[in-house]
Amino acid sequence: MKHFYKENNFKSLAVTFLFLLAVVWQQTALAAPRNVTVKPEPTWIKKLPQRTQTKISPDDVNGGYHYLLMNMQIEVAKQETYYRNVYKLTTEEGVQNYSEIRLSFDPNHEQLQLHKIVVWRNGKPINKLDLNKVKVIQREQGMDRGIYDESLTAVLVLEDIRVGDILEYACTIKGGNPVFRGKFFNSFNLQNYDPMDELLVRIEVPQNRKLNYKLYRTNKEPKVAKEEGNTTYTWHLQNLPGTVVDDETPSWFDPYPGVYMSEFNTWQEVAQWALPLYQGFDKPAKALQAKIDSIKSTVGSDEQRLEAALRFVQDEVRYLGYEAGIGGFKPRAPSEVFNSRFGDCKDKALLLCTMLRQMDITAYPALVNSSTQAHVQDVLPSPSAFNHCIVQVELLGGKTYWYDATISKQRGDFKNIYLPEYGKALVIAPATKKLTTVVSPTSDRPHVQSHEIYYIDAIDKAVTLEVRTEYTGSEADYQRSYFSTTSMNDIDKGYLNFYANQYPEIEKAQNIRTEDQEINNTFIVIEKYTIPNFWIAQDDNEKVVEAWFSPLLLRSYIRQPQTIKRTMPLALSHPLYVEQKITVLLPESWPIADEEKEVEDNAFYFRKTVAYGPAGKELTLHYSYQSRQDHVTAAATAGYLRKQKDLLDELGYGITYNKAFISGGEKEFSWGMLLVVVLLFAGFSAGAYKLYFWDPLPAQGYQLLNGERISGWLVLPLIGLIFTPIRVLNFLSTNEYFNQQVWAELLNTSSNVYSPALVSVSLGELTANVAFLVFSLLFIYLFIKRRTSVPKLMMIYYGVNLCYVLLDNLLVHMLDLPGVATDESVRNIISALAGAGIWIPYFKTSTKVKATFVVQLNPDPTEDDAQQVEEEVMEHTLVTGE
Repeated sequence: MKHFYKENNFKSLAVTFLFLLAVVWQQTALAAPRNVTVKPEPTWIKKLPQRTQTKISPDDVNGGYHYLLMNMQIEVAKQETYYRNVYKLTTEEGVQNYSEIRLSFDPNHEQLQLHKIVVWRNGKPINKLDLNKVKVIQREQGMDRGIYDESLTAVLVLEDIRVGDILEYACTIKGGNPVFRGKFFNSFNLQNYDPMDELLVRIEVPQNRKLNYKLYRTNKEPKVAKEEGNTTYTWHLQNLPGTVVDDETPSWFDPYPGVYMSEFNTWQEVAQWALPLYQGFDKPAKALQAKIDSIKSTVGSDEQRLEAALRFVQDEVRYLGYEAGIGGFKPRAPSEVFNSRFGDCKDKALLLCTMLRQMDITAYPALVNSSTQAHVQDVLPSPSAFNHCIVQVELLGGKTYWYDATISKQRGDFKNIYLPEYGKALVIAPATKKLTTVVSPTSDRPHVQSHEIYYIDAIDKAVTLEVRTEYTGSEADYQRSYFSTTSMNDIDKGYLNFYANQYPEIEKAQNIRTEDQEINNTFIVIEKYTIPNFWIAQDDNEKVVEAWFSPLLLRSYIRQPQTIKRTMPLALSHPLYVEQKITVLLPESWPIADEEKEVEDNAFYFRKTVAYGPAGKELTLHYSYQSRQDHVTAAATAGYLRKQKDLLDELGYGITYNKAFISGGEKEFSWGMLLVVVLLFAGFSAGAYKLYFWDPLPAQGYQLLNGERISGWLVLPLIGLIFTPIRVLNFLSTNEYFNQQVWAELLNTSSNVYSPALVSVSLGELTANVAFLVFSLLFIYLFIKRRTSVPKLMMIYYGVNLCYVLLDNLLVHMLDLPGVATDESVRNIISALAGAGIWIPYFKTSTKVKATFVVQLNPDPTEDDAQQVEEEVMEHTLVTGE
């Protein structure tokens, strides 16, 4: 079982020496043992037979030792806890690490009574108890966390200890913290990590005192007996197996079976116990009151005063706690905390409450557990259920907010200041009857939003990388604190090496810059780098180079567990929302297809998009990850890991380039493709030649004698025709149609760009464009000559153009081929639709068209012409007589 709140020595002394041997401790040894005596074992304990035999194999244990017996007995009324532990050293490492006895206690209210320390060797006891050799030191294990509790540790270094020895010690801790006013509560394990031969836990309490217990991950009920006015609860177990423990379990999950015990019946009783500890202090002293008055005079609204008071307590009162004895649970006076400018969580919480109350803002301290979070409701009510203190604030209108006065460098307005997921709290207020749900601020914005831009000016030149990352909420608080406590040299080095994992030759181009938008709690980091040798040659083809892009920042937030086959839940970072955008500015057009991929699980949602920009040279990768819960159950782990693998497979994105394509480099001209174009040109020219002689009659009622000039709206389609050959020639010259290497790679089955479908579509586009080139030249000539064939030919031209654009885009989409950007494709389709929709009806119905295109190549003789010929023939006959 895990400890809750300040560790209870009733339990910890039995195993302290097993877990703390490797800690470097402060060597403050006292001249003589203090609060340490040698006395006989208490008479109230239940004695067990001597145990020196074990059924446990050394191969089944860790650390070179294992327990034969763990014995803890508590006499509640006398406030005495008896320990007798027996363990065997099985290896040299066990001798090295576990040949000292270390017992911790609080000298402010506890005494350590030693009963025996014996080494069993070859079945014979060797007495090792010598009070003169016991050293008492003040270790202050919490000093690195700013906590001083004045606890002492009695240390006895045992001499002449060997592999195979069995060590036995028995002691009693007498006394209890008066802050609990005699009420009892505790928790203990019924199973350890390694197997154990025997375990005895016995609690003796007067019959007139109700003691509640709750089992956790076990069905082993105690044996309950009543005798001599006392009730005893006994767990006596033998041949206990070890506990299989998975790594990376949630903080609220305890893998060990155990028991909670408490005399507190309800959370209301706990609140009533705590309430006097936070009351009875004098009014704020002059210095504190002056600070309060300064805030009141500087800002006018309750919300602004709340923000000012919170920022002062968080940033100007450092975290440090004197938690000896009662001080572990009772806060110091707010004026004292203000003057000393330090305090622990309860000190800072009460100081903030005092300042707010003096401003007529309702505020209460609230106890929470930063580890068990909302699962604190699953344990029995007791002071040990909590390990942290925050503040509940109620503003006008009854809206409730929660704040942690121990988190420094927090910014944002009062509604959006980050609070960890504490889940449940016990508000220290007269009306409190139960736990209250703690609601943390939520936001639709990503906690981390990064945008990387790669500037690739040329394939054979260094690449410039610019990065802009925005942090919000807790991420902004962390980054703000990190940058304020870390040298810029170390920050630059850390950031540079972060990217060097993917680009080993990366170099800093400019110093890291930051922007702190305090009003909305956004912290921005701006970076710039240069990456030489960005492109890497493929192992099997040095002519082809490749570049890879990956959302490294997003990837850093996704943890992969070490233990795959699990029996316990897997912890996840939650809530977490990360977005990363990668923009690649390419030096030329690229064969890139748009993509979209989603990976979804009960625990997370992931989305990736690949988009080729409208300019034709911009690649955008967009990644988004959102957590949905803080853990995955053991049963759901396999499915989650499959989905996580799918996610990880989508993170990398690579592009390739053949160095033969580099602008300015040597290219092998495709004479074969030129021959194809010549043949196509000749074939379509033959068709155009035949079409030239198509000579329909003018529209009915329109003749050459009254034909009109090309003017008005007819100028527009003529201009379009004139630009068509120019457009086609530009298309053919800029799209690598005459680059032999391109066709070779597309048709090479071992090439990474192998694509018969793309070859087919490209040949189709080439054929269509040559046709448009030939026939547009013909149509221009016919248009200028105002030939009668033009109206029908123009209608066919616009209709064929529309069909070609639709078919080309359909094939590219169906075959998933790289093509022009989506926006450009849409514009092409709209342009073709508009051209056909406007000009086909125009050429079909316009009187202007009918009056203009009236010229025939070989016009039929008119009636007037025939009469004139007949008259000339008759005149010739009369004159000549023929």
